[in-house]
Amino acid sequence: MPAEQHDRFLIRGYRPGDEEAILDLFARSFHPPRSLEQWRWKFQENPWGRERISLAFDEGRLVGHYAGYPVPFVLDGSPFEANHIGDTMTDPSVRHIGRGPTSILGRTALHFYATFSEGRVAFNFGFNVGNIQRFSRRFLSLQFVEPVAYRARDLRQSPFRRLTRAERWARGVRFELVRETTAEWDTLFDRVARQHGFLVRRDARYVSWRYLQSPDPAYSVIAIRKWSALAGWLVFRIREDRFLLGDLLLDPRHAGVLEPALRHLTHLFPVAAVETWCPPRPPWLDRLLTGLGLERRPEPQDLSLMCVPFGRGETVGEMRSRLYYTMGDSDLF
Repeated sequence: MPAEQHDRFLIRGYRPGDEEAILDLFARSFHPPRSLEQWRWKFQENPWGRERISLAFDEGRLVGHYAGYPVPFVLDGSPFEANHIGDTMTDPSVRHIGRGPTSILGRTALHFYATFSEGRVAFNFGFNVGNIQRFSRRFLSLQFVEPVAYRARDLRQSPFRRLTRAERWARGVRFELVRETTAEWDTLFDRVARQHGFLVRRDARYVSWRYLQSPDPAYSVIAIRKWSALAGWLVFRIREDRFLLGDLLLDPRHAGVLEPALRHLTHLFPVAAVETWCPPRPPWLDRLLTGLGLERRPEPQDLSLMCVPFGRGETVGEMRSRLYYTMGDSDLF
């Protein structure tokens, strides 16, 4: 798509060398700043696509940025692709210019839709706070799906009982810190995907890129085995005194392995709370987490899941009824 020129502003897609200006704008918009390595991992090393970035320039100076990265999804065995939207930002000096779709943010977003979304992906999605939700719903066709399904257990009031070695052996449960994924992870995903409904394709390639190759932050990926077979895996990081259970895939036949895993890890890494995201879908996982004391609570930042469908008019309804997601499906974990 050709660049859009209007008055003194130029809206165009990313070109090699733009990253220095992008990182400078990011540092002025968010905290902490992003490293070049992290930017390359997110926007250039993604296995499903690269450099899906729309930029706005004010007489050569970068003042607007709207970007996303492709994510593979599966629903009832059918694969399709979506864009995860993130790093939406404008320089304060241009926020008063235009209104809605004529604002710098609006024009940059519409350039992204035309260039990287329409005819290319099933939908765009993101996890947004209230101010960007209101703007995007009014001017950018963003649709509300639901408030983020946040769960937590206060370990100061209700600690997990320590898992003994004898218990672990009796249950046939083993935990492994993962450095690389194998075809076994693909087999697990293919076996359990339908029991999770509508979800990101959490196979070996995805886990490797999303967590093991990430330069910052560093994640801990744990394989959970039941009598030597891969029964599931989880991803966590410790932030301050909280255990963030950021991603999880379980074989429902062996879902009980999560309880000893949390008992073991929360004593290995003493924390005050366990926090996670998980909607009441699938029902068997909702019952498991509720039984483990991970109670549904309001999300502290008032985040909501939002979506812009492209050619799949039923997407929002399918998300509300069938989508399984975690913290790791956002770029906030």
